[in-house]
Amino acid sequence: MNYIVERTQLCMKVKKSTDIVQQFSEKNSLFVNKEVALYLKSRQVLKNSKHLLNFVVLYPKRREIYMQKYVEIKRDDLTLRGMLHIPNDVSQKVPMVILLHGFCDDRNEINFVHNELSQRLCDAGIASVRFDMNGSGESDGKFEDMTISSEIADAKAMLEYVRSLDFVDKKKIALHGCSLGGCVASMVAGQCKDQIQALSMWCPAPDLVYNLQDHLTLCGQDVSNIEKDGCADVEGLKLSLKFYQDACTLDPFKEAAKFDKKVLTIHGDQDITASCTCSYKYKEIFKERAQCIIVKGAEHRFKSFDYRKARMDGAVNFLKEELL
Repeated sequence: MNYIVERTQLCMKVKKSTDIVQQFSEKNSLFVNKEVALYLKSRQVLKNSKHLLNFVVLYPKRREIYMQKYVEIKRDDLTLRGMLHIPNDVSQKVPMVILLHGFCDDRNEINFVHNELSQRLCDAGIASVRFDMNGSGESDGKFEDMTISSEIADAKAMLEYVRSLDFVDKKKIALHGCSLGGCVASMVAGQCKDQIQALSMWCPAPDLVYNLQDHLTLCGQDVSNIEKDGCADVEGLKLSLKFYQDACTLDPFKEAAKFDKKVLTIHGDQDITASCTCSYKYKEIFKERAQCIIVKGAEHRFKSFDYRKARMDGAVNFLKEELL
């Protein structure tokens, strides 16, 4: 069980203090760089500093270990940056989930829910990757240049990337998206249906597109001056006229309807950012292939322990069922 670690965080679940390993040998070693070794030492996994520059040995049967690796990919002239989560056992090819974040967010998502989802999937033996879209987080580009079509291009670049990884089972790749990321995921699933095994969405927001087209509103905000001003102020960020013009060319439900496998959508019935009628519409489109979970009392951010758990458990269970 050897991993070569580069710009990596080592994530461990230690069930009890007696699980902490204090013995070292070259067999079954986990090679780390100095930064990671110092992190381990700070968590009292390493007690002897003379081993810092070389390796730390962990008993693989006594704890769950997975690797979280910083990765970069190219899409046209942009670099997209994200985190790749790899399960402990990749002796056989493993399933993969691509996580897409929402509007004005980043790869961690609201309240770090995509971090948790990646960890839960790894515990189940499923790899995942979560990138910042162009113009968001650490990825190249400006927010004002971002469009829904450019995010679709980002997602397709991520799909091409994961299909190139030798430990990934290309027949078991799923898309998961939150909010606008759910809308983008559904469109990519329709356009790349032969490469996608399952589609999971949290509070998908295709109504962002349709409300722009029909009412010139964005998440309840009036942006009717966008053509006159050439942009709109959205939470201090510049939403470009190009974003609006691009949205006017799209029909998310029509693109999503091309997807022919299982779908999950989870929505709060108090969501005023992305109406739960969007999830009902996906259910209508996908019929018996879709599972629609409506969480009573939850709004867009699922801001309680119970709401968060319902959303997390629903996605993890669905993805395990479809990919394992």
